Amino acid sequence: MGIQKLVSPSTLVFNPDQPLKEALETMINEDVCSAPVVRNNQLAGILQLTAGLRFTRSGEKHEQESKVKDVMETEFTTYRENEDPEKALLNYDSWLPVEDSDGNFKGVIYQKELAAYLQESFAANRQRTQSLLESVPNGIIAINRAGNIVLLNQEACRRLGVDRSAIGKHIKELFPASRLPETCETGDIQYGQKLETNGRTIISNRAPIVCNNKITGALAVFQDITELEKVSSELASVQQLNRELDAIIESSFDGVMITDDQGRGIRINQALARLTGLDATHFEGKLINNLFETGIFHHESVTVRALQEGRIVTGVQKIITGKEVLVTGSPIFGSDGKVIRVVTNVRDMTELNKLNEELKESKLLASRYQTELSQFIPERLSKDKIIAKSPGMMEIFNLAVRTAQTDATVLILGESGVGKEVLARIIHNASSRANIGSFVQINCGAIPENLLESELFGYEPGAFTGANREVKLGMFEIADRGTLLLDEIGDMPTNLQVKLLRVLQEQEIYRIGGTKPIKLDVRIIAATNQDIWERVQEGAFREDLFYRLNVVPIEVPPLRERKEDILPLAMHFIQTYNEKYGVKKRLDPNALPILESYSWSGNVRELQNVMERLLVITDDEVIEARQVREQLAKFKNKFHSPIMVNELMPIPEAKEILEKKLIRMALDNYPSIRKAAEVLGLDHSNIIRKAAKYGLQK
Repeated sequence: MGIQKLVSPSTLVFNPDQPLKEALETMINEDVCSAPVVRNNQLAGILQLTAGLRFTRSGEKHEQESKVKDVMETEFTTYRENEDPEKALLNYDSWLPVEDSDGNFKGVIYQKELAAYLQESFAANRQRTQSLLESVPNGIIAINRAGNIVLLNQEACRRLGVDRSAIGKHIKELFPASRLPETCETGDIQYGQKLETNGRTIISNRAPIVCNNKITGALAVFQDITELEKVSSELASVQQLNRELDAIIESSFDGVMITDDQGRGIRINQALARLTGLDATHFEGKLINNLFETGIFHHESVTVRALQEGRIVTGVQKIITGKEVLVTGSPIFGSDGKVIRVVTNVRDMTELNKLNEELKESKLLASRYQTELSQFIPERLSKDKIIAKSPGMMEIFNLAVRTAQTDATVLILGESGVGKEVLARIIHNASSRANIGSFVQINCGAIPENLLESELFGYEPGAFTGANREVKLGMFEIADRGTLLLDEIGDMPTNLQVKLLRVLQEQEIYRIGGTKPIKLDVRIIAATNQDIWERVQEGAFREDLFYRLNVVPIEVPPLRERKEDILPLAMHFIQTYNEKYGVKKRLDPNALPILESYSWSGNVRELQNVMERLLVITDDEVIEARQVREQLAKFKNKFHSPIMVNELMPIPEAKEILEKKLIRMALDNYPSIRKAAEVLGLDHSNIIRKAAKYGLQK
C-alpha cells in the first residue's frame, strides 16, 4: 500500500504572499500549530504558529507589511505518494506534507491516522507470520538467552507432547536433555542431530539467534524422519538383497542365464561365459533363438520351451565348445500369472561326472580323517589341559596336530603370554617323539651370551677355565630323539646363529673343546614375540637361518582377538586357584563383559595373574564386577601404555573412537559428570554435548 491512501486535504493552506497577520489569526482561530504554504500547486514552505508570533513581536517589520513568506520554513521533508508509510515514522510532526511524482502538493498525512494504519498492518503481519510458522511441517522451538521458551509452533507441540502453556517456561524444566542452552553459550550451529521422543525418530538442526552481533537466544527446527528412516532401511535392504543376489549368481559353479518374457537375454554369470568361451555381449539383449542359429547351442531351446509352456523344462544340449551340458529352464511368474522371466541353469556334465567320482573319494577320506581328528584333538587338548573355544585357536591346534606327524621345523610367532610354549608342547606330545624323547626348552634371551653356547652344545672336560672335569651335555643332546624349543630365538647372538644353522643342516653338533661331531635326531621348534623378518632386514638375524626355521610358521593370535577363550580360561584359573588355596570362590557374570573388553596386553599370562590376584584379595565368595574393573584399572595404569594401536586407520576416525572410549570410561568410573569432565580436561557442558553426540549416558 502506498502513502497516497492516507493523504487528506489540509485544514489550512496559505499563499507565500498572504499577509502574515491574517494567516496567524486564522491559525489561532482554527487551533492549528502549523500549515503548508503553497504557490502554483507547489509546496513552498511550512508556516509554524510559534515562529510567526515570535517574528511579529520582534518588530523586525511592520506588522501590516509582513508576509507569510517572511516567516515560513523552507527546509522541510516531503513524501512521495507512492512511498512506504513506515518511512513516515521518522518524522515527529503532527502532520506530514505529501506531493506527487511531479512535485505537486497533494495534501497531508496526520500521525494519528498513520499510527492506526501501521498498528493494523503490524497486527496483520504478525498474524501472517504466525500462520506461516503453523503451516510449516517442521517443529520450531526457540528460547531466549535465559533459556525461556519464546516460540513454539503447533507441530513442535504435537511432536514434543506439550501445549502453548509451555511458552515462558525454562526449556530444561520441560526437556532436561535439551542442548539449546548450550547453543546459546557456544554459538555453534549443529545439523542433523538425531533424538528419540515419544517413540519417534526426530532429526534436529540447532542454531543461535544473533541480533546486533550478540547471541540473544537459540532456535531448533526438527523433523520427524521415522517414516523416512523406515523407507531408507527398506531401500538399503533391497540394495543388499540385490548385491546378495548378484553374489549368489556369480558364485554358482553352473552357468546361469536370465531371459525376459520375449526370450531375450538379460544377464549371464561368469561360469556360463567360461563354459561357452563367450562374454556377456553375445547373450545380453539377444533373442535366445539366435543363439541356436549362431551355433552357440545345438538341439532345441530349453529356455524357449520353459517360456512357452510355463513349466520347468530340463534337457541335454551340446554347446559350441563341444561339451555336453545339462540345461534346466525355470519360469518365473508375475502377479498376473504370466511368465516374466526364465532362469536357465547350464551344468557341465563332463566335469560333473568327474567331480562326482572325486567327491566320493574325498568325502570318504575327509570323513575318515575328520572322525579321527575330531576324536584326537579334544583328547589331546584335554590331556594337555589346554583351554580353547575360539575357531581361530581350534584351527591353530588342528594345524599343530597335523604338523606333529612330521619332523618339519616350526616357527611359532605371537605376543608375549599368548601360549607359544603350550603350543610347542602340544606339537611334541602329539608326535611319535613323545614316547621316546623329551621336550626340552631354553630361553635364548634369558641366558648371557658367554653361557648360552655351552648350554646349547655342552663342553668337554677342561674346555675352558672353570669348566667341570666331567662332560657336560648341552640342550641339543638332552633333547635327542625328542623336541627342543628355542624360545625368544630373535635374541640369539649372531655368532651362535651360524652354529644353529649348521645344526639344522647337518643334524650334528660339536661340544665346546670337542673335535668329534655328535649326530643328533632333534625336532626343532623356535618361538619369538618379535617381528623376525624385521630383524633380518635390520641385519640382526641371518636370512638363511630365518628360512631354515620358517618351514611351518604358526602365528598365535593375542587374547584380545579371541574373546571366546577369555571366559573358559578365567573359569579354569579360578578352579585351579580354588583348589590351590582351598577356597570356593566364583565370578560375577557381570564381570564377563569387563574381561572381554580389556586389551590383555600380557595375554593369557596376564589373565592368569589377574585371576589369582582377585581370588587372593577378595573376601567374599563372589568376585564382583566392580572388583574386576578396579584391579584391571590399577594393573593397566601401572604396567600398560594408556593407548594401544592394533591397526592403521584414518586419524579423524581414530580420534572419534578414542574420544568415545575415554568419555565412556570416565562416566563409568566417576560418580558425577563434573568429576568425569575434570579428569578428561573438559568443561561440564562440553562433556555433556560430546556424550550426547556418541549416545552415552551416565
